[in-house]
Amino acid sequence: MILGDLSACVFIDGEALPEYDVTDSSTPTENRIICWIASAAGKKFGVRGEILAQQSSGIRSTVSVDGVRCPAWVIPPGWSGTMERTYLSNEYVRRDFIFSNIELTDDDSMLGDQNSKDIGQIVFEVKRGEYHVKEKVDNVNIHALRVREGKVHERSKKAFSHCVGFGEETPCRDLWTSDYIIVDNSPATVFIFKYTRLDILQAMGIAPPVPKTSIETEDYDDEVEVNDGLNEPSPSEDVKPQIQQLEMELQRLRAQLTSSEDRKPSCVKLKRGVSRRQRAAIEVIDLTED
Repeated sequence: MILGDLSACVFIDGEALPEYDVTDSSTPTENRIICWIASAAGKKFGVRGEILAQQSSGIRSTVSVDGVRCPAWVIPPGWSGTMERTYLSNEYVRRDFIFSNIELTDDDSMLGDQNSKDIGQIVFEVKRGEYHVKEKVDNVNIHALRVREGKVHERSKKAFSHCVGFGEETPCRDLWTSDYIIVDNSPATVFIFKYTRLDILQAMGIAPPVPKTSIETEDYDDEVEVNDGLNEPSPSEDVKPQIQQLEMELQRLRAQLTSSEDRKPSCVKLKRGVSRRQRAAIEVIDLTED
């Protein structure tokens, strides 16, 4: 999604996920753009933000997953480029983002749990202000990175099937800075990615249904072409003797017809000749007697 001089997306295996039902809104304090994406349980993912043009002020950008806020990027004025967040971290360990199945419960004590209201949302927020650098103070004493991953009441998130889980802790070697931003009064820019399974998005009419693949159509066409006689067993071996017998019978009949036509004119001439000779002989005999 793009809003002003900023863009953001959620990606899996380096590829941005398709975005559905994109809407935007503006208030004096916030410019917001929202979309739906299809999640896949067990897949690691990341959030990519991009500053498309140099900014005159400093920027603080933050990623939140299911309400869990990640460390912010603090960017000095004049910088443009891309930033990616694929894990939750502190100064010592990190845990990858992973789409996971929601664990539901019928425990009514969880029905109004405020911690579950942000499940199903990935947020990328950008604020502007005055950029400062200060001396870094190391006051982090807890090396472990603990995140609340509780159950969700079954009536709380009917349209959601996934949540964000976190991978195993691994050592983190990120360089942390002590830069900070004093936020000004300009509107914040907020990208919100709502996520759930693709089949649920299709059932809700948000994502288009999966069309019949061209592969199936091509297979069907190929089958028609094959059935057109290329690979079917030929019946010629069965009917060839019958064809030969019929051809011989046809030749015999034609021969009889030709013979009959040749004999018919001579027979007629013979009869006519005999008749004339008989009549001539009778006349000669009659003349002699007189």
